[in-house]
Parts: sequence; structure tokens; C-alpha cells
Amino acid sequence: MSHKKFLAAFAIMSTGLIVFVSVIMYIIDPLFYFRKTNLYRPQFVAAERYQMPGLLKNQDYDTVFTATSMGRNFRESYANEKFGGKSFNASLPASTAKEQSMVAEAALRTKPDLKRVIWELNYYSFSGDPNWVSGPPSDFPTYMYDQSKINDIRYLFSSYSVEILKKNLMANKTGDERWREVESLYKFGQVAPVETTEHIQTFLSNVQPIGQLPDYEKSSTLIKSFKENVISLVQAHPKTKFTLFYAPYPIYNHVSFYKKNPSYLAERLKFKKEVYELSRKYPNVEIYDFQDMKEITFNFANYQGDTVHYYSYINNWIIDYLVQNKPVQSEQEYAGKLKNFKQQITNFNINQLKMESSIKERYALKQ
Repeated sequence: MSHKKFLAAFAIMSTGLIVFVSVIMYIIDPLFYFRKTNLYRPQFVAAERYQMPGLLKNQDYDTVFTATSMGRNFRESYANEKFGGKSFNASLPASTAKEQSMVAEAALRTKPDLKRVIWELNYYSFSGDPNWVSGPPSDFPTYMYDQSKINDIRYLFSSYSVEILKKNLMANKTGDERWREVESLYKFGQVAPVETTEHIQTFLSNVQPIGQLPDYEKSSTLIKSFKENVISLVQAHPKTKFTLFYAPYPIYNHVSFYKKNPSYLAERLKFKKEVYELSRKYPNVEIYDFQDMKEITFNFANYQGDTVHYYSYINNWIIDYLVQNKPVQSEQEYAGKLKNFKQQITNFNINQLKMESSIKERYALKQ
């Protein structure tokens, strides 16, 4: 066989192998990326960033949540009951603004009549280049969220897809039922340690001041990412309502950043003000800011013992608030909220904290 014939035969065999493997993986579809499967009972065992694209395509919803872990515990059944319609929680832990934007964009592309995007505005998410996505160990698979069909070859030839297929088949063989229900996926905090004043005091005492605020924490960086990742979608989808909200972090979390460097507070207040000024130009945007709501943020009974996350009943409280209360109505109203927020942080004393369980008990009765 001549050299040219050998190369031609090799090319044909390689192409045939690629086509064969692609067809097999397309049919099996381990991450249920192309369709819901009827070949075997699905087990959603993949990491969130890899599992989410298929769920965004194949779930039935008219409202989507995009957020960090602060939104992960929104339960679709509760949201559906309160909002009406159908919702899907596509929150990704420690997600960047670009990742959240690609989630929202995928939902809008898949569901052209999507009514609402509920989007958490998190300082961390915007503190980087507008195109920033997660790297190792939680790589963000951009190729699974974009519009390119050619990129799908990476999914079809991924060793991770084979690994997930094995886990699915093993789950069916052993009767493992842990990851079958979509609503319960990636929820957390059910057995989280309880927060205490001692832990909070230690946490604040251990804060190490820094001399200069990094550029990526400045409002100019945050607002640039906001414009490119949020406002661009707002402009492109005027018939979709965008509900933007700042999650009710515990007050002592904000105090820790203020102790690290007071410029954190100044830059974040500036960011909030600019976000509001930009957003109020668009009739399809509304803003809720829960960060100055003392009845939540000063009550450490609402929070897990990590100085960050609230318990899942606060997610229900947020949904109820969105239903029962109007968003920020005016520049004057929001200026008052920001002033209040600033004073809560600068005048903070640990003795102001309380541990009161009425909200938890109220939602326990509803379950």
C-alpha cells in the first residue's frame, strides 16, 4: 500500500470512528444534554456546571433563577405555588456573572417565551473580567452553554461523559435513588452547624486588615461586568421581566469586609447606586435589596455556621417578599436604604445580634 493510500485509509477509518462514537454518545446522552432519556432511568450525578445545560433545555419552566449558592435552596415547588406558573432553579455555587449570564441566555434561547429571570447580584460574581468563568477544579464548560453545534463534539468525546454514564448505570443496577429528583439537586444546609455568638466573635476578631483594595473589588470593575452580563440581556429581551436582588447576607459578613478595609463598603455602595441608576432606565427590570433588612440580617438564628449562608426557609421568605412587596420604587427610597445599610455596618456592635426563631417556626408550620 502506497503512502498516500495508507493516509487516505487512515483518515477514512478515523473519521468513521469519530462518527461512530459521536452517534453512540449522542444516543446515550449521559448528561441528558440533547433530550430527556427513555433508554434508562436518569440519575443526575454530574457536577452542577455540567448537569445544568441539559436541565435548562429539557425542564418545563417560565421563570428561571440564576444565582450563586445563595440562591441554590430556592425550591421550585414553593416558587410555583407563590408565583404561579413553573420555575427552574439554575443557580451555580460560586458562579461568576458570566456564568450566570450564560445560564440566563441559555434559558432565554431555549424558552423564547420565558417570563421572568430572578437574578442574584453578588459582589463576588462581578469582581473580575466580564468574561471570567470558573477554572479548576470546577471548570465551566462554556461549549455546553453556547449556540455552536460544532462545540458539542467536546461533550460527545469527553471522558467525563463516560464517567457519568458509568455512574448512571451503576445507580440503576444498585437501586440508588439519591439523585433522581431534579428539585432536590444540589440543595444544602440541612445538617449545617448552628451559628453562635462565640463563633461570630472569633470570626470578626480574626479579620486581617489589608492596605489597599484590589482593583477587581472596585466599583468600576463590578459595574463593567454588570453592564456586559446583565444589561446586555435586559436590552435584548424587553418582554422578559428581570428581578434583580441582593441576598440577605448576615450583617457580620459585611462587617468583616469593612474591618478588612473600609473601602470595600464605599465601593460596594457605589456599585449598588450605579446598578440602580442603570436599571431604572429599563421597564422590564426591578430591584430588591435585602441587605439592610435588620429583622433578617441581625438574627443569627437564620444563618448556618459558616458566616455566609442562610437556611433554606429564608429562600422561602425571599419568594414571599417578592410576591407581597413592591421593588425599590425611587432613587430617594434607595438612597435611604443604602444610608441605613452603611450605618448598620459602621455602627455595628455584636450585642445588637439576636437569636430568634419565629421566622423558622412560621415556615416550619407551612411545610
